[in-house]
Amino acid sequence: MAHPARTRLAPIGRRPQARAIATRRKVLDAAELLFSRGGYEPTSMADVAQRAGVGVGTLYHHFPDKRALLLALIDDWGDREIERARGGLGVEWLLAENPRAGLAEGLRASYERLRREGSFYLVLLELAERDGEVRARLDRITQIGIERMRDLFAVGQQRGIVRAELDPLAAAFLLRRSIEVAAREVFVHRMTEPAPERVLAELIDMFHRYVFAEEPQR
Repeated sequence: MAHPARTRLAPIGRRPQARAIATRRKVLDAAELLFSRGGYEPTSMADVAQRAGVGVGTLYHHFPDKRALLLALIDDWGDREIERARGGLGVEWLLAENPRAGLAEGLRASYERLRREGSFYLVLLELAERDGEVRARLDRITQIGIERMRDLFAVGQQRGIVRAELDPLAAAFLLRRSIEVAAREVFVHRMTEPAPERVLAELIDMFHRYVFAEEPQR
């Protein structure tokens, strides 16, 4: 006697876990959007729940209060930043036929990302001025990005691409902070003069002159 085919179901324990992960993701995305648009203090937990499409009770089940939500959001955002630092402006630009073009492309990508996410980053910077825990989390994220760039500059020195006298750590610090300051002034504070395109072009030219060894005369 033939038996009907059985539908294979995911283990029961995994289904609630998957739902919980999906709910948490929706809440974090909603909080990032609302904090970016309206600021941290004016945004209520009820606002976040409504935007995420979950009940207030469900929200509090995942995050006991708004501060816990904020810190979780910073950690989530930081993890994405760290992944971008590791996989974005990677060692490829040092190995490329034209390292200068590779570095320029990486700078443009970082600049554009800060343009897209500038409002949220500004919210975090404002909170960090009066909240040591927020400051510590942001410093950790920034430091990882700086260390990644320091290591790339050191590799470039070994290959004769980056100036031998360059201090890799100091250069990485200047590069990271210059991008952040320029993007914040242009895209968050809405600076119009000089034009954003000119700011980026000058930033790229400045770091080309600062970072790279002189090309040999042909």
